[in-house]
Amino acid sequence: MATRLFITYRLNLSILMFFMLALTSCTERIDIELDSTYTRCVIYGEFTTDTLSHSVSITRTSDYFKNEKASPVSGAIVTIGDGENSYNLTEDLENPGNYYTNSDVYGVVGKVYTLFVDGVDLLDNGNLRSYKASSEIKPVTPPDSIKVIYQRPWNAWLINIYAQDPLESEDFYKFLVYQNGELHSDSLHKIQVIDDVLFNGNYTNGISIYFVDADSENTFNTGDTIMVEFCGLTQDYYNYMIELQSSAGTSIPFFGGPPANPRTNLSNGAIGFFAAYSVAKTSTVIKTDL
Repeated sequence: MATRLFITYRLNLSILMFFMLALTSCTERIDIELDSTYTRCVIYGEFTTDTLSHSVSITRTSDYFKNEKASPVSGAIVTIGDGENSYNLTEDLENPGNYYTNSDVYGVVGKVYTLFVDGVDLLDNGNLRSYKASSEIKPVTPPDSIKVIYQRPWNAWLINIYAQDPLESEDFYKFLVYQNGELHSDSLHKIQVIDDVLFNGNYTNGISIYFVDADSENTFNTGDTIMVEFCGLTQDYYNYMIELQSSAGTSIPFFGGPPANPRTNLSNGAIGFFAAYSVAKTSTVIKTDL
């Protein structure tokens, strides 16, 4: 009996020592080399039915693990065309990498517009590259009206829209909100994009599309003029915006790896997007008292 207890004790002690050694070995420092990725061209541009100076930005990627600002691509040749008309964009020399059309340019619903970017010296080695992307302008139904309502239980302002959604097609929307002429939805997480799955072919009758905390620094106030731009998107651009907002959000798990790049419609390995879309506007003055 004593011999059996002694053997059991020796066995348990051996197992304990094994695990202690294993745990000790886990404290060894391991250096992991995080290689730099290759440089890619980043292009983002919009072309709408609104008459204004449309813009295209061109930059280079920077390493995910380095806190570096993306460098602009200057000196590119940038044009937008529909097969009949072609619009040249001029670089803003005070803001390199940003290119603009003349202010009297606008798109037409149903046409496909192609962005051409030529003469890009991506690596500053004299090797010039070219990129292009195409996007169709989809129609958007002008809204009847909007209402800005204060909800006391939530201590928040809501923007509700009233519009007839077309029955014959699946539609995708982006909403841009202006307060007294200044863009209020001025960051990625404030831009609202939705599809018409829940109201396809129906009258929206006051669906909420924007939420503003009444205690926030840039809240709405009685007497403000609120304007909403209704933008009719392609499905591809809608999906790009969803993916972009998702990748810019908090990583789950918190220490997860770098997010994957959103889709792109650009050629030759560039990332970003060229979006053509229609715009309709409506506005109201807030008359609700808190």
